Amino acid sequence: MCRNQQQPQSGEKVRSTGSEESTSTKAPSSPTSVDGRNPLRRTNSGRTSRLRIVVLGGTATGKSALTVRYLTRRYISEYRSNTDLLYRHTVSLDDVMSDVEILDVSCRENLEGISAAQARWGEGFVVVYSVEDAASFHDAQIILDALQRYRAPLYVPVILLANKRDLEHCRKVSVEEGQALSLQHSCQFYEVSAAESHIGVTLAFQSLLRETRSLQTTRSLPRQRRLSIIGVSKMIGSLVGRGRSDDPPSPTSKPTLIIPAGNNSLRKKGKKHKSI
Repeated sequence: MCRNQQQPQSGEKVRSTGSEESTSTKAPSSPTSVDGRNPLRRTNSGRTSRLRIVVLGGTATGKSALTVRYLTRRYISEYRSNTDLLYRHTVSLDDVMSDVEILDVSCRENLEGISAAQARWGEGFVVVYSVEDAASFHDAQIILDALQRYRAPLYVPVILLANKRDLEHCRKVSVEEGQALSLQHSCQFYEVSAAESHIGVTLAFQSLLRETRSLQTTRSLPRQRRLSIIGVSKMIGSLVGRGRSDDPPSPTSKPTLIIPAGNNSLRKKGKKHKSI
């Protein structure tokens, strides 16, 4: 099954200053922000809460399609990315405003699928695999193991996101396998289709943002109460995520895409391929 419902991406696209690089050059280990600074460096300025989300997964799993689906509700069927992409937007969840940064990690020759810097920068993580690709499910297992190793002994919110649910006739990974992996790593699990609808994708991202923000608020609490809340978060995270039929709210501002100079990150492929 092929999909070619290509739509333009909304939001402002900003290129950073700096020397030009060839599009054939390998992607850097981290993206560059609009002011030339490394966005993986933490900042504590401003009163609005800032949530940092990292999207991870193997090749052709639909990471970029899922991210853009959440940010714009639009579906772009074809991507070719050789660099990490950093999106920024403001979202209102439960009447609370938050600045959200989403780092879409490109597929590079990294056996673990994530670097130590990315693991330290992120406060919440989306691990994506395709239900039609058993190898991508194996990649998700490796990424989850690496996350656990990099962030131990701290608990961090993670969702396991199975994409391409609409390609049921090509399924190679069962729902039960996804559930078992999520229970093994105490994380939420969702099966969605970026091609079919934004609702399931949005609910999954919102669930992760809520848990990430909840853990942020525990930092100023007494240690005994903080440990109790984190324990409850782990228990909730082990449950399987279920989508609802109601239409979730969209982000309150247009997303800004920040990419390194000289990289043509969203380039259309010359041939069609299966939906993402």
